[in-house]
This record gives sequence, C-alpha cells and structure tokens, in this order.
Amino acid sequence: MLLVRFLVFITLFVLSSFSVISQVTMRDTLILWQHFDYEMDENFSLANYSESDIVTTEFEGIVLENELVKICLIPAFGARIISFVYKPSGLEQLYQNPIGTPYQIGSNIFYHDWLMVYGGIFPTFPESEHGKYWNTPWNYEITEQSDDKITVSMWLKDELDNPKRPSQYNNGVTGITCYFNVSLEVNKPFFKVDVELENDASSDRYEYWTCITFAPGSEIGNTFTPSNTEMIVPIDHYEVGWNPNNWLNSLDEVVRAAGPRVQVYDKLAHLSNWRAQGIAYAYPTMEKDFYGVINHENENGLFRLSSDQTQTPGLKFWTWGDTQGLAADPNNFNNEARPYIEMWSGVSQQFFKDAFLAANESVQWTETYLPTVGVPSVSFMNEEIAFGSSLNESELKVHAFLPISTDSYTLEIKILEGTNEVYSETQTIAPQTLDASFFDLNLTDLNLTDGSFEVKLSMLKNATQLYTESYLYEVNNSSAFEPRLTVTNGAIQLAFEDAEVRTIYLHDLYGRRINRVVTSTKEASVSYPEAGVYLINIVNNKTRWSKKISIR
Repeated sequence: MLLVRFLVFITLFVLSSFSVISQVTMRDTLILWQHFDYEMDENFSLANYSESDIVTTEFEGIVLENELVKICLIPAFGARIISFVYKPSGLEQLYQNPIGTPYQIGSNIFYHDWLMVYGGIFPTFPESEHGKYWNTPWNYEITEQSDDKITVSMWLKDELDNPKRPSQYNNGVTGITCYFNVSLEVNKPFFKVDVELENDASSDRYEYWTCITFAPGSEIGNTFTPSNTEMIVPIDHYEVGWNPNNWLNSLDEVVRAAGPRVQVYDKLAHLSNWRAQGIAYAYPTMEKDFYGVINHENENGLFRLSSDQTQTPGLKFWTWGDTQGLAADPNNFNNEARPYIEMWSGVSQQFFKDAFLAANESVQWTETYLPTVGVPSVSFMNEEIAFGSSLNESELKVHAFLPISTDSYTLEIKILEGTNEVYSETQTIAPQTLDASFFDLNLTDLNLTDGSFEVKLSMLKNATQLYTESYLYEVNNSSAFEPRLTVTNGAIQLAFEDAEVRTIYLHDLYGRRINRVVTSTKEASVSYPEAGVYLINIVNNKTRWSKKISIR
C-alpha cells in the first residue's frame, strides 16, 4: 500500500507510570515561590525592594486532577493557573519563573509602575498590559463539585484606582466584575476557562486580555521554550508593535497595501528568529478559533481553543528574545529576561485600544486549553482532535492527535486532475494518549502523468466532513524552459524565447488561484494583489514550468 501508517501504542509500562483516576478530584496544596524581596503599598505599587535578598513566599493552591490532566490554581496571586501537566507524557505545558525579579520600576510602563513574571495563565483587566490585578488576591469559590466535574470560580470587581499609575492608564474605576471560572471534567485531556465580564456601573470603556506563558513539553521544575519552538497561528499577516531598535520592522515581507508595519506571517512564528523582545499583533484580527505553541524538540504543544472567537479578536505576540531568555540568570536581579513565549487573547485588537461594555451588560466566552503530542503543525482543531499536514515537493505527511474519543474519525485523501479522481485513500484514526497517528505518501510513487493536480485532504467524524484542505501539485516530466522574469509594482513580467499559446497560473501557497492569463506572444504580464509568496505555473501543449517567487 502506498500510504503507510505508523502507530505508537501505549504499553502497560507507560500506563503504569501515572496514576489512573476515574473521577475528578480536588485538593489543597502549598506552592513555594522564590523571588527577590519586596514590599507593596496599599495600592500594590512597590514600597521597597532588595536587589540581593531572595525570599520564599507560600501560596495556597488548588489542585484539580483527572486521569489525564493535573492543573494547579493560585487565586491569591492574580487568579492564575500556574501549572498544567499532561499526565501520559508527564510534561509541563506552562512556564513557571524559578526566581521572580521586580523590573521596569518607575519606568511608566505598567499600571503599578513595576512588574514581576511568575508564569501560567491569568486574566488581565480593565487596563492594557498586565492590567491592575496581576499581583493581587482574587476571591474564589467552588461553584460545582461532583465526580464528573469540578469548577473553581475566581472573581474580582474593579474598584482600584492607583494614584501612582502612569497617565496612559485612563480607564478609571470601571466597576466591571471579571469571573475566571476554571473547570476540569472526567476523562478529558483538557481544562476549560469560562471568562465572564459584567458591568453594573456606568463606565463602559475597558480592556481584557488572557495572558498565556507557553512552555509546552517541559520537564516539571525546569520549564522553558527551546529555540526550536514555533507559534502555530492561522493568520496571514501581523502588525509590528513596539520593538527595540526596530528589529521587527524588516523581519518578514511587508504587505504594502496594508501599511508599512504589516508583514506576512512567516519568520515571526519561529522563536529562533526573535533577536530581541518585541510586540506584534494579528492583523487585522484573529479570526480562527485556535492557536498555540509547539516545542519541536519533542513535538509537544499547548493550544487555546475558543468557543466564540468574535469575542476575543485580539492576539498579541511577545517574547524576551530567543538567546536573551535562554541565557538569562534568574539569580541576577538585573537580568529579568526569561525563556518562554507570551501570547494574549483580547477583547480589542491591540493594547490601549479599548473595548466597550454598556452598563448592566455582560460578555462571556469559553477558552479550552489542550495539549498535543507528536503533531509538528496544526491546521484544524476541536476538543477531540488536532490535525496537521504538509506537502514538501512530492512528500505528503499528515499527523492527527486524537487522545481520547468514542467517535470514529477518518482521514480521506483524494488526488484530482480537474474533476477526474486519480487516487483515493481512507484511513481510520485511532485514539492515542501519547503520540499522533502519522501518514506518509510519496506522490512520485503514483506515476502521475504531466499535469496540475489537487491533493485534497478531508477530516471526517462519523462520516460528517469537519475540515478540508487542498494542495496544488505539479507534475512535469518534460524538458523545462526558463522564461525571463521581472517584478514591477503590482505585476509579474514574463519574456519567452518564442511566441506560442501558453496559460499562466498564479497561486498562493495554499493552492488558491490568484490569476490566470492566456497569451500567444513572447511577453506577458500577470498581476498580483499584494506582497507575498506565490507559485507561478506556465503550461503549453508540451511543456510545464513552475517557480515559487517571493514579492516584497
């Protein structure tokens, strides 16, 4: 069979390496955290601090656990989820700072005029950056408790007005109450956070962001993102924000039609390309309902899945920089950089661009946080499956992580020449908690004749199609010709050695046709909509030629 399927089955030895719990449990715990010593005033600004004394603070934590997941909450320090362990792998998904360092003290950057990284997942509101309540105690209560599900509600009403805040923080006391409700269910490889914002005051201007500090695939007690880590975000473009020495301004290809700070989402995705810290935003918004980070050293990932992405159209990227984070010495007060990736989901598109919530109105959505194992890319995700594929020249690879499911998932692969189906294969995807199903097909083995083919992949659940994607695959066994090619503003100019009938196709990297030109002369012009990477294909009755071109 041309399609080879590799499955990794869980052995009894692996199963015995973690405890099996057939219900959701909850217990109290003590969390010990080291940080440079400091004291705050009544408004949570710094009163004093030490650059040499490292102390240990105890936090009361809440551990929620089922047979696949263990998470730990700290209501007393910003309502954060500080730990998320996927038990089959035994690996941590969230960053935890080994030693906290106060920084940017008196720099007029953050609301309390200082900040200190701890890690985890936590809510920030009603101002930009880390908001008012990243370091404050939140109220909490158990709102649901059974063998099948436990929900811990952490909540706080905005009533704080710090007189030492920098002037750009001007939303005032909003009176908005934020509920950060964390739920874990039995037999689920994920946990959920129901975020609800209620406004019982007259003020309506605010910001809300969920901050996630990613470090998927980390050993417990040693959390970090290696250089070979990728941000998997289904967007085409991003907008450059603040960055020192403007290093981000020329990282990727500029989309001129959208403005000088909008670029094609490519190199930004890879941590190894971050030469320094910086800010970027999904442009114009984040529309699809998932994004995440994959550690390619062990192909472990962490993803956020939204129940209603229209409620959180903003997506912010930030890191300290690749080498800066990895080389940081946490024992050095003056070295505050840390090795992790920060991504934020917000109700507005960017920091300091407010959203609005009228008096006596509320807004709610659910964020699901789930791991992936063995999947190097993701193009489709729901609460049960993560699916990704790639076509590198003639090598088609598909990965599907299905940790637990009672339903039947299948992968359907079809190769079409026009409407004519020349190849078809269907594979069942079996649940695996510790690795992905892997499918590999070398298209050269099919001995296809010259032509343009559509490689169509479909993911089905109980025979219902959930997702489909296509690749363009060109076969050219004839001798090639090389036209002279130049790019002018808005058009690709082609010059041929002779005049004959040719059809010129322009596709984007997703295989979507952008333009088609038929010519019988020695010269032709093919227009393109914006800067980017394109595939140009030229066909006559005997010869095919294709080339990938990058237009800035």
